[in-house]
Amino acid sequence: MQVSNLLTVTIHLIHGNPIKFEVSLSETKECSLSDDIERSLLRNAMAVELDKKLILIPYSNIQYVECDPVPSVLPQNIIRGARLLKA
Repeated sequence: MQVSNLLTVTIHLIHGNPIKFEVSLSETKECSLSDDIERSLLRNAMAVELDKKLILIPYSNIQYVECDPVPSVLPQNIIRGARLLKA
C-alpha cells in the first residue's frame, strides 16, 4: 500500500501574484521527482495541470518556486539543510 502525502507548491512570479497549489505525492511519484526537477531545468516553461486546465508559466517570469515539505528524494546538486539569514 502506497502512502500519499500532500506537497504544497508556491510559484512566486516576477510579474503577478504567486500561484499556490497542492499535489498528492505517492512514494513512487516522489522517487521520480528528482529526475523531473532536473528535466524541468532544460525547458522554457513550467507546465501544471491545475483544476482541469493546463497552465504554462514561462521560467522568465518565475522568481522562485517553493515546495513544502521538502521531498525526500532530490537531485544531487541541491544544497540540503540550509537556513535563511537576514542580510
